[in-house]
Amino acid sequence: MSRTPGATTSRATTPTTTLGAMRRLSPFLRPCRRALLLGALAALAEIAVSLALPWPMRLIVDRILVTQTPLTNPQRGLMIAIGLLLYLTLLAALFDYVSTKLLSSSGLQVAADVRGAVFAHLQRLPLRYHGSHPVGDLTTRVTSDVDRAQDLVVSTLAVLLPNLMLVTGMLAVMLALDPGFTMLALVVVPLMVLAVHRSTLALRQAARRARKADGAVAAATTEGLGAIHLVQAFTLEEQQRSRLDRLTGTSLQAGLEAVRLQARFSPIVDTTSAASAAVALWFGVQRVMDGEMTLGVLLVFMSYLTTLYKPVKALSKLSATMAKGVASAERVMDVLDEESEVRDLPGALVAPPLRGALRLREVTFSYGREPVLNGADLTVRPGETVALVGPTGAGKSTIAALFARLIEPRSGSVELDGIDVRRMTLDSVRSQISFVLQECILLSGSIRDNIALGRPGAGDGEIERAARLALVDEFAARMPLGLDTPIGERGVDLSGGQRQRVAIARAILRDAPILILDEPTSALDAESEELIVAALGNLPAGRTTLVIAHRLSTVRRADRIVVLDGGRVVQQGTHAELLGQEGLYRRLSVAAARSSAGPRIEESPWTV
Repeated sequence: MSRTPGATTSRATTPTTTLGAMRRLSPFLRPCRRALLLGALAALAEIAVSLALPWPMRLIVDRILVTQTPLTNPQRGLMIAIGLLLYLTLLAALFDYVSTKLLSSSGLQVAADVRGAVFAHLQRLPLRYHGSHPVGDLTTRVTSDVDRAQDLVVSTLAVLLPNLMLVTGMLAVMLALDPGFTMLALVVVPLMVLAVHRSTLALRQAARRARKADGAVAAATTEGLGAIHLVQAFTLEEQQRSRLDRLTGTSLQAGLEAVRLQARFSPIVDTTSAASAAVALWFGVQRVMDGEMTLGVLLVFMSYLTTLYKPVKALSKLSATMAKGVASAERVMDVLDEESEVRDLPGALVAPPLRGALRLREVTFSYGREPVLNGADLTVRPGETVALVGPTGAGKSTIAALFARLIEPRSGSVELDGIDVRRMTLDSVRSQISFVLQECILLSGSIRDNIALGRPGAGDGEIERAARLALVDEFAARMPLGLDTPIGERGVDLSGGQRQRVAIARAILRDAPILILDEPTSALDAESEELIVAALGNLPAGRTTLVIAHRLSTVRRADRIVVLDGGRVVQQGTHAELLGQEGLYRRLSVAAARSSAGPRIEESPWTV
């Protein structure tokens, strides 16, 4: 399987510094290396020009205003010095524009690539991972965490590195001019560095807490809005608000702590800058008066010293952005570092066109400590319709998920046409399986768009035929735009039965050799169920079908019924054969017949 940049086969060390975070993001920087190189060269050129800016002023002071050896033509010298000053200023502005544009655009491109990689990797992670991570938190990682990581990249490339190089260049020139005076002028800088460093470490911890709290807020918001029917039906609005207020309060406290720490930076830098300037000015003036230094050189020093603290102040303010960016980069990389247990193995082959022979061999599987399947064996012949029945937690849907490689067995093998599914690529296996689930999942868009998901690229004629066979046209014809009518998020504008018919149309269009029906009628009323059963009858014949169902009407149609209990197959046969045997199926069927709830083979709630 081709791996996403940044995704590793094992958990990597979590980045705790800006350098560590940038190193982890480096695979995404490679496609932008040309722009990064040109931007870096432009930044270096800007620094060189900036270092030259004070020197025309020294010429004016030492050779024109205060000098023992005046220029022959002072007016011409003044014009040259001023022209040079303007030229250097414009040149520095041009290089700054080029470097900022190239480096910032590279940061934006990196963010787009990271967001795409995180989303793609999330789609490949197993259901177990998604079951343990709230959707809202994962959404935050794909959106705002990537945005903050982008700020980190842009700040590092367009602000941090150029300013560091500028500070380094200025210090180098100052040391070359007068090492002793330079050390004297910067005597208080180590105290500033220590204070900023300690505040940055504390700020990074606060930023981590804030990002974690923000993820919890997003998760609670997504969950509350996604269950809005339940919230309103049970008048849970105040409870949900109180819960969100608690989480928001935690996020607010972490954010306020970050603001408090960030507010320290400017006073620290300003105080240090003023102290350094005072020291430099005191001793500098003394040296000029003693004739040990010219006034022009002192002005150059003071100019450098004043300019030196501007990038230092910018860097100190940048600490907050970078601390938040590092915390967000950690959360993003946590996703990319997550190894999927369900993945294409080295040497995996593209599955051939399948006939639909299914086989479980001594399969064991568990979601937690207790096994759901415990040495299960099952054989399904090509073209056979097999119904899986059993009590809650018997492993019915687990078996279906194993054949589609949505999960992996702990032991044993899962085979399609005699080939272990792990020896075939995920896409080539899943493309030959159709699902119609109890909870029909539709996406935003039109009815036509959702049917087309069954086989992207299908023509309008094929989509309309599938809609007709699934009886979708029966209700779509009453809608203003027919099949092109938007249905809202998750198909909210359709009834449960209508959504199921769209799902059946999708399965018809896919025309896969293996079909899995996971309780497609259990949540519907009798009229809707009748329509769904009629639509299911239009599914193409000759394919292998696994039916997870409770209703006798569905089970009786199966070629064979497999009864699961305790993670094993305990009975199998036709409806008539199983009714003639003592066992679980007969007990449940008798109980269903006596129940006033309707013809369902259940004793206790039989869910997936």
